[in-house]
Amino acid sequence: MKLLLFLIGALIGLVGGAALLAYAYQAAGLYPPDDATIKFIARERGWLKDEA
Repeated sequence: MKLLLFLIGALIGLVGGAALLAYAYQAAGLYPPDDATIKFIARERGWLKDEA
C-alpha cells in the first residue's frame, strides 16, 4: 500500500514539476521550442498561451 501511494505521489510530483518548469521557462523567455512534452503539459493546464 505504501509503495502504491509513493508511486502516485511521485507521478503527481513529476507532472506538476514539469508544468512549473514550463511556466518558469515561459516567464523568463527561455522556452525551448522543441520540448513538446513540457509544452503539452503547460497547455493542458492553461499556463501556455498560443502566440499564433
